[in-house]
Amino acid sequence: MASTGRFTTLCAVVALAFIAPHSPAQVQDSTRVTVMALGDVNLGRSVGQVLLTGDIAYPFGEMQQVLVSYDVVFANLESQIADLGGETQHPSDRYRFCAPPQAAQALRLGGISVVSTSNNHAFDYGREALAQTIDFLAAEGVLWTGTSKDSVELFPPAVVERNGIRLGFLAYTEFVNRGKEWSGRISVFEGKRMQREISDLRQVADLVIASYHGGVEYADAPSKYTLGQMRMLADAGADVVFGHHPHVPQGIELYKNTWIFYSLGNCLFLQQQREWTQKSFGASLTVRKSGGQTKVENVALVPFLASNRPTFSVSEEVVESILTRLQRLSSVRITRKGTELVVSRFDH
Repeated sequence: MASTGRFTTLCAVVALAFIAPHSPAQVQDSTRVTVMALGDVNLGRSVGQVLLTGDIAYPFGEMQQVLVSYDVVFANLESQIADLGGETQHPSDRYRFCAPPQAAQALRLGGISVVSTSNNHAFDYGREALAQTIDFLAAEGVLWTGTSKDSVELFPPAVVERNGIRLGFLAYTEFVNRGKEWSGRISVFEGKRMQREISDLRQVADLVIASYHGGVEYADAPSKYTLGQMRMLADAGADVVFGHHPHVPQGIELYKNTWIFYSLGNCLFLQQQREWTQKSFGASLTVRKSGGQTKVENVALVPFLASNRPTFSVSEEVVESILTRLQRLSSVRITRKGTELVVSRFDH
C-alpha cells in the first residue's frame, strides 16, 4: 500500500478510535496532561466470577479514587472479554481464561481509558471472543489498540486528546499462546510494519506511547533480545515504551530521550507464588506541550499491591522495598517523595 493510502486509512481509523477532549469547563491546564500506566490486568478467573454476580466495582474499587484523578489511564488487558455462558477459565487449562461482558464496564468505572489487547492471551478463546472484546470495549468507551476483527494486519492506534494534547498508543506482542486464525488479527511485533505505524501515528499525535508484550516471566531484567526490541520502538519514534509479560516490576531507562519501562509487572492479576508478582507501581507521567513541542516533563512511580483487588494503600515496608528494587535495576535516578518515587536523569 502506498504511503498516502496508509495515512488516509490511519486518519480514518483514528477518527473512529478517538476520545473527545474535555469541554472548556473541565480544562484546568491547556498545556499539560497526566497519564497513569498500569501493568497486567486479568479480569477472568475468580475476578470474572465476582463480576458475574453484578459487583462491577470490585476489581478497581481500591484504586478508583486515584485513577480517576488522571487525564488518561492505560493498562495491559491480559484477558479477552466475551460471553461464554459463565465460563471465566477453561476447565482443563488454568492458563486459558476470559473475562465476562461486565469487565468492560468495570474498566470504565475504574477509570481506565485505554488498553492494549495485544498479548499472549489475546486469542485464548478464539476469533469470536476477540471480536466480542472489541465490541464490549467500544460500547463502554474504552479505547484499545493491538487487535483487529479482520485478518488484514490493520491495527488502529488509540488516540486520546486531553487539554489540547493528542496521545497516540500502539501495542505489540512477541507471541500468541494458541490458535491458528490469529494471524493478521493480533499485532505481533514485526519491525518494518512497526516502524511504518509509528511514523504514521506521529503525523496525528503529539506524543507516541508504545506497549511491548514480551520477555521472560519473573526475570529481574530484560534479555538482550527484549531490550533490543524495546529500543527499536524508541528508535522508530516512540516517546514512551511500556513493557509487559514478566509479571514482575523491572527497571527503567532513558534511552535517546525515550522513557522505557522494561516491565510494569502485575496490576490486577492474582499470582501469590512470588513476592514480586504481588508488588508493583503505576507509572505517573506529566506530559507538557509548549511552543509546538510535546515531551514528558515529569515521571513518578506510585507503589501498589497487585492482586485480584489491587490497592495503593501500602505500608512503609512495601514502598521501601519497591524503591530499593527499582534503584538496583534502573539506569536512572529514583528517589522518594512521600509515598511516591520520583524518577529523573542522573545529571539532574
